[in-house]
Amino acid sequence: MSKDPITVVVFLRGGADGLNLISPTADPDFIAARPESLRVMRTGDDVGFAMNDMAADVDFRFHSQAQGLSELYNAGELAVIHASGLTDGTRSHFDAESRMERAAASGAAGGWLARWANSQSLNEVLPLLAVGDGAPDSLIGAPDTAVASTLEELIMANGSDVAPALRLRLGQTFGGHPLIGPPLLRLIQLSKTLETRLFDADGNLLEHKSTVEYPGNYLSEGLQTVASAIKFDLGLRAATIDFGGWDTHDAQEYDFGTNVDALSSALMAFWRDLGPEQDRVTVVVMSEFGRRLRSNTSGGTDHGFGNAMMVLGGGVRGGKMYGDWPGLANDALDDGTDLAITTDYRHVLAEVMQAHMGADNLSEIFPDFAPQPLGMFG
Repeated sequence: MSKDPITVVVFLRGGADGLNLISPTADPDFIAARPESLRVMRTGDDVGFAMNDMAADVDFRFHSQAQGLSELYNAGELAVIHASGLTDGTRSHFDAESRMERAAASGAAGGWLARWANSQSLNEVLPLLAVGDGAPDSLIGAPDTAVASTLEELIMANGSDVAPALRLRLGQTFGGHPLIGPPLLRLIQLSKTLETRLFDADGNLLEHKSTVEYPGNYLSEGLQTVASAIKFDLGLRAATIDFGGWDTHDAQEYDFGTNVDALSSALMAFWRDLGPEQDRVTVVVMSEFGRRLRSNTSGGTDHGFGNAMMVLGGGVRGGKMYGDWPGLANDALDDGTDLAITTDYRHVLAEVMQAHMGADNLSEIFPDFAPQPLGMFG
């Protein structure tokens, strides 16, 4: 089985509230700015999970629905980078996502993952996988990105008796076309390979061996697909998964906890499922921006700036919060309303790409930017 490193990016679409996910529970400014339902509590029925090692002398705690994240953190496998994000921020979802995923203020072509992929010799069966209905901006311009919710979806005419004949005829007819030919032939070859790897001689779908029971949510389904690609040794190098529903302008108390539980339980199941493959996998969890410090009148929070990122990996020096915590006093806030950003998100991504993926061309991946390692990898 291949031992090449793999990076998985989980993007929380909608602007996840990092202050509600990982709360400075005893901060008087935080307590004054929000009701109990929109911050993590230190006592009571919904007490949050304490963190052993933090960036500041503040009682940070994970949300009460984040048991899996807490366990991964305390096991030394999950790192937290609070007060991080897009320094040239915008409160537009579309603009923030695009800027963050392209990661190039100079307007360099494509997305940051695509620029990495284009600098590599990716000859594997399935090197790049975007789980879902489309590829994110981070993979714009990347070669041979597969887009699917399950691996079976990548098999041309899956389950059809005429599939072999159809592929042969398509290859003979269009294989020589300068534009259609190359991607079509790659898809045909991918289909053949996946059929060989995923199905037995009787045509029964094989499932990767796992004793882990995944929770029933969208993120779990996507992470299972990634785990299958790894277990079936398809040469995966980078995967992306979008997890939406984080735009909590109202009723945040209810929607947010459900999403946190799904995120936490899915990541824990995925990590356990990987088993010995953990050593070559790093997962980055990020969102386009955070939420404002002060809650609104609809029981929610509006678009903000600073947020929390998380990095999970076998080689990660976890159980620690990285970066500088600016505090939530009014004079420390960005424009008097938002958690200030003290760590540019590209520092996090660059360290993952260099320390984990072995990239030596950070100036190409993140142009016009000087990365500074945070020390997340030992």
